[in-house]
Amino acid sequence: MGGEKVFFAQNLKYLREQARESRKDIANILSVSEMTISRYESGESEPDLQKVVDLAFHFRVTVDDLLVRPKEPLFIRNIRFLQKKYGIDDKELALLMGIKKSNLKHCLMYGIENFAYCQENKSRLAEFFGLKAWELHLKDLSKEGV
Repeated sequence: MGGEKVFFAQNLKYLREQARESRKDIANILSVSEMTISRYESGESEPDLQKVVDLAFHFRVTVDDLLVRPKEPLFIRNIRFLQKKYGIDDKELALLMGIKKSNLKHCLMYGIENFAYCQENKSRLAEFFGLKAWELHLKDLSKEGV
């Protein structure tokens, strides 16, 4: 799996969590151990091509989507970019949004649109960074030089 940047590890974990499946569930589908899935998700190892095809079929995405394109929503990538740029940890980010750290994890894992407390507080976060709320969702801030 060479060439373009490979996002397989992060995409597998993201898709598995979005489907609310365990590593054991995915291991059963591929006839491998849970440890193997853990290694795939950490980037320590990569599956053979047939397993990649099986995963793409299971998650109803293309092989390209699984390998090359990041599946994490732009909003979450932007939040992570801003955290890294400004050295803000999850606890500080939750404080900025006015929510509990455990609620922040839900916002980032399952999508901000799924929780009212995430939606209500995203404008506070955008304002803190000098942005409009829509910019967090629609602009790739890592390419904007924010």
